[in-house]
Amino acid sequence: MTEPEDFGFSPVRTLAHVSEAVQAPGHTGFWHALIADLLKIDPELSASTSPDPSDPSHSHQFFSLPASGRGAGAHDRAVRIGGLVIDPPEGVRVGAGVVALHGYGNPGPLSGERERWRAVSERGVRVLAVRVRGYPGSSRDVGDWLDKTAFGGGWITRGLDEAAGGVGAGSGGEAARGWGLVGAVADVVQAVRALHGTLAAGTPIYLSGESFGGGLAVIAAALLARVGPVDRLCVGLPSLGDWSWRLEHATKRGAGAGWEVEVFLEHHRHLHEGVRQLLALTDAAVHARQVDVPALCKLARRDDVVPAPAAAAVFNALRADPGLKWRFVVPYGHFDGGLGAARRHALFERCRTAFLDPRRSPEESMGEWEPRLHHGDQGPPGETLRETQGGLFGEGGEGGSPAPLDEDRRVIEAYERAGRTLDDLPYTEAFELLLGELGGEAAPRDVLHRLQTLRKAGRLPRLGRSATRPPAITAEEESLLSALVSDAAGGLGRRDRLPYAPEFDRLVEEFNIRTGRAMSPHDVWRLVAKLAK
Repeated sequence: MTEPEDFGFSPVRTLAHVSEAVQAPGHTGFWHALIADLLKIDPELSASTSPDPSDPSHSHQFFSLPASGRGAGAHDRAVRIGGLVIDPPEGVRVGAGVVALHGYGNPGPLSGERERWRAVSERGVRVLAVRVRGYPGSSRDVGDWLDKTAFGGGWITRGLDEAAGGVGAGSGGEAARGWGLVGAVADVVQAVRALHGTLAAGTPIYLSGESFGGGLAVIAAALLARVGPVDRLCVGLPSLGDWSWRLEHATKRGAGAGWEVEVFLEHHRHLHEGVRQLLALTDAAVHARQVDVPALCKLARRDDVVPAPAAAAVFNALRADPGLKWRFVVPYGHFDGGLGAARRHALFERCRTAFLDPRRSPEESMGEWEPRLHHGDQGPPGETLRETQGGLFGEGGEGGSPAPLDEDRRVIEAYERAGRTLDDLPYTEAFELLLGELGGEAAPRDVLHRLQTLRKAGRLPRLGRSATRPPAITAEEESLLSALVSDAAGGLGRRDRLPYAPEFDRLVEEFNIRTGRAMSPHDVWRLVAKLAK
């Protein structure tokens, strides 16, 4: 498993990265003119009477910039944008509204947003989850923009060739409006205006988005500062920022908006200058300098789909006072980094819910979360991750009570049938069969962790001697392995967290390289398990 690129940066340097990008020529005039034209279009959030066939689950629609990009006030020329309104439970007063944005890949039906935003809506927030133009639910007026073009480009390249050619020819603003990304920014501005029209006077509005949606949220927040500012901003792994740095540090990961721009540039070398001007015009790190509202941002130490330094540059450019912007750190961004990383991402969802709670100030909510913003998998009392974990081995509710006895019984019985001691089980066919018996309901690390917990509680039966013996190694090799385990796990006493984690994969590779061995993960784990005995 190949880890994301770190671009030669340490974690500290990654999180501290600052963009050197400057505003594109005509930046202020372009966006002023676009906002002026949007103000001529009444977004008019209303219940959908003719569902978009691409996603009939949307409940509402509103109007945004015409597909041509030219200003117009007539609804029959404006683009219809689909959304889903999620209201607080009956009897709960609406204390705020939030426009919820999606990532770059296909976000799935809007109906799926109800569960995702349930905890936020229960705190008195009216949520408008939207799909920007070209995505399912908002494609009937512009078409499906998720299909790849012949040269590998996707959504972000829609209209880019004509827009870049127009910019290069000196016709600036009008040409840039034909690019799909500019239209998406307009969609977000209109979503905020549409939601505002449904709320009582003085009700605050927040913006939230992940990855692509995070970049859009930052740009829209900057533009709305001129006409009706949002009150809080919550983004995760924000994309669309520090483009000049991104293009100089291109990766070949093969996913995401940045990679598709790189492919586009390879096939349209004559448009390089126009594309760079358009990217500068829509650089989230540049727009962030106009955003001075309380902000919560999830950042990764490593990510190369949305390069971690570029995402950090967006957060670092936000103009909010240092005491009013909070950085929630995860080990990896767009990468499956194992159970520990997944728990951090899940915990961010809980932190976001607290941050968007209109009943409390951001300072009050984040004061409780401060010790947990950089590490850990438990939130403040009443905000624990375990409340949200369903399925096998979900360890109870607020009190962290043990898993149900019937689930433990299933695990114990499967362990007995496997016939191998716990230290001899990882990375074996017997363990794969055990996982199969449990129905594939939990990841290997979850199952192993539960078995370790049961052993510590004295509930795991003794199975006699191990089926295999650890390989023989020299004293020097044992010292090396001890050092590698301490580095990877933070000490020999924490070795049980290593199996099926990326850290263990790296440990095995490093041990074999430095010793000239060719040991399997099972053999290395047997040695690790023996070390502290």
